[in-house]
This record gives sequence, C-alpha cells and structure tokens, in this order.
Amino acid sequence: MRSDETRESSETVILTGEVSRMPAWAPIRILLIVSGLILVRNVLALLARYCLGLRGRASASVRDATIAVTVEWSIFGRRFRRARTESPVRCLEAVRFENRQRYLHLLVGFGALTVGTLVGMQWFLDGLRAGYPYLVLVGAAIVAAGVVVDMAVYMLVPKGVGRSHLVLALGPWTIRLVGVDPTQAEAFWGAVHAGWKR
Repeated sequence: MRSDETRESSETVILTGEVSRMPAWAPIRILLIVSGLILVRNVLALLARYCLGLRGRASASVRDATIAVTVEWSIFGRRFRRARTESPVRCLEAVRFENRQRYLHLLVGFGALTVGTLVGMQWFLDGLRAGYPYLVLVGAAIVAAGVVVDMAVYMLVPKGVGRSHLVLALGPWTIRLVGVDPTQAEAFWGAVHAGWKR
C-alpha cells in the first residue's frame, strides 16, 4: 500500500495550453461594450496575434505536491520571454475548469429576432395608423422573418466541440490556460486535489 502511494505521488501530471488574459470585471466589460472600446481592443489583439505571431504557451505540472508553471512568449516563432514558477500545491489558492461552447450563432439569431421585431412592429403600427394594409403585411413579414432566422440558426447550426479553459490562482499571479485537453485537465485537477489532501 505504501509503495502504491509513493508511486502515485511521484507521477508527474502535465497540462499544456495557450495563455490568455482573464476577462475583465463585469461592469468594466459592460462599459467597454457600450463605448465600443472592446472592438478596438479585440482588433489590436487580432493584429498582434496574426500579424506579429504573438503567442503565449504555458505548461503546468504537478509532482510530489509541487506545482510548476512555465510560460513562454514568442513573436514570429522566436521565443523572447520565458518564466517558470514553482510552488507547493498548498499555496495554490484555486483551480477552475471551464468548458465553453460557442455562442456566436445564438447571438446572431437573437439579433435577427430583436431587429425583426423592432423594425417589423414599427412598420406594422405605421401601416395600421396610416391605413395601408400592404405596410401592415410587410411589418408582419419582417417580424416573421426575424423569428424564422432565429429558429433556423438555433435548430440547424451544430453545437460544436467548445474550448476548455483552466484558471490557476497561484499566489499573486492568475494564469488562464486556453484550449487544454479535457482529460488532461481532469487528471491535473485530481493531482492538485491529492496535493491539497496531503
């Protein structure tokens, strides 16, 4: 029994992923969306990612109740920064595993429903007030088109695989790994919990 425990504790669990910044606090995110600054920020991030080839890769490993995180940043495939952090697992404040599904198609469908309802109802009411039955029919058709687009997007677009994220709160640093393998993340999670119990 003792040999099994020591063998299990000496196994190294490694998790790799791409470094991503943490989402902003919800009120700040709402302010960025309303002001339009989120579009500027995302365009700059896309330019840095695809024009400069800016990448941040990280690997986190747990072995013998010790966690090690290595982060490497590169531009055009050439590494310019590397940082390694080691700490006992008990100093790890929190681990969060997220599995996010894509939802852009849902936003497009909801946007079509909203625009169709607002524009269609305005035309519908204008047609009723003015006594133009064709304008009433056009307004009703716009509302129906918004509903049809929303239902079609919801029913016909496949769900997709989604992306897995792992957030590590390690002392003063919070590291977010994007695109991790879910089975590796579960094994990493189990190793961290075993280290906490020890």
